[in-house]
Amino acid sequence: MKKIPFIIIIITIMSFLYSYSVLENETGNMIGNIDPYSAAMGSAVGAGGFRLLDSAVNPANLTSLPNNFGFQTTGSFVFNSDNRSLPMYNSFDAYSGEAVYVSNVNIFTDFAGGVYYQLAYDEMKLAASMQYRPLVSFKSDYQEEVRNNRNSDNNGYPPKIAQNAIKSTGGINAIAFQTAIKYQDKASLGLEVAKLTGTSDWERSIYWTPEAQDMVSETLEDTVNTLSRDFSAIRFKIGSNFHFSPRFDLGFSITPKVELDVTGNRDGVDVADAVFIYTKFDSTSAPLDSLTYSQYTLPLNARVGFTYQPRNIMRTVMNFDVEYVKWSDTNPLYKDAVNFYIGIEHSLTNSIPFRFGFNYTTTYGLHADSGFVFADEISTPTFTTGTGFTILDNFVFDISLEYANRSYETLDLFMDSYYDIEDLWENYFYLNLQDRSWENPDTVNETFINLKTAISYKW
Repeated sequence: MKKIPFIIIIITIMSFLYSYSVLENETGNMIGNIDPYSAAMGSAVGAGGFRLLDSAVNPANLTSLPNNFGFQTTGSFVFNSDNRSLPMYNSFDAYSGEAVYVSNVNIFTDFAGGVYYQLAYDEMKLAASMQYRPLVSFKSDYQEEVRNNRNSDNNGYPPKIAQNAIKSTGGINAIAFQTAIKYQDKASLGLEVAKLTGTSDWERSIYWTPEAQDMVSETLEDTVNTLSRDFSAIRFKIGSNFHFSPRFDLGFSITPKVELDVTGNRDGVDVADAVFIYTKFDSTSAPLDSLTYSQYTLPLNARVGFTYQPRNIMRTVMNFDVEYVKWSDTNPLYKDAVNFYIGIEHSLTNSIPFRFGFNYTTTYGLHADSGFVFADEISTPTFTTGTGFTILDNFVFDISLEYANRSYETLDLFMDSYYDIEDLWENYFYLNLQDRSWENPDTVNETFINLKTAISYKW
């Protein structure tokens, strides 16, 4: 079996963060759904949302809320398991399987809330709301210890030579005002205007330990790369609902592309001058065009959905949504995607609803190799379930559970060649400290378990 040049031990990180994965720590992780009712329904609430924060998908849903006044608060707790594996080979250089060398376990959390008021006048209903919602997150925390191979053959504990970390904080939040109007219980039209603000601080570091400094004759220099950004923009969303019959509703919503104003610096260089990726090259592979860190865009998003109530003795609701995301707005390496959402709610004999759903979404990740950047399409299937009940007539408690799994390939976050220093290794000439290429990349398997809860008040 080929020798592994060094032993990597991952410290389990238990912290309260927004971002799901280290994959999105620079580009940000979109937080598309924060309400447990819609989450349990597979996020299929393009038509027929019945909670305040369902209107984040379609502001026309605002006129479907019961009573004249209400508020809602939500909390989301995500348990993320990130296992990184590398291919292993036997003595005949034949592939023998994958070996997990990194296992991250994280806990993430986010919160949202809002208040609404409705007024009925003749055949019209007017509604308005104010909401606070996290929209994009940059937070992540990844750490690994690098140890050499001294004493490992004698059951000793190899000394740590470096501490690696990728840490990111911040996010983009939305303070949104919504208004909607319904006519004769036939059609609704809604509008959202949101002020987007946020910050992002990212750091990638390699710190040499005192043990490593003692092994070599020259001073080892630590490596720290930083990125700090501030974001701001105004975003609009428009939606409509059509009530064709007591059993069938149809809804539409669209959110135009938004280019955020970005200020900050990358390693002391203004973000307008710090190249993120090169996107065009001439015949000699010289760069012609690039994206900088000052360019940050939220893509155009359009959704159509319907809700249907069959003629069951027990109340049953079936929802289905199709969403188009123009990812090419954010990066020329990305392709546009179509996402699918489905959910069913069935009321049991004791009036407690049972909700379950499924959605299939597509995102992208960037990977660099030999001066080139590649975009990987990453699909995430998610299974959902949940329920809810009324407390003291005016309070509604909802809870949901989501399970998702995704898999993708990538290269080492910290390349082997950085540690190619002879004095650090016992058998240096046998280790072959070279960076692994796409001929044998890491396989990353991520599992997400998301628990959402909410309290709504209606009066």
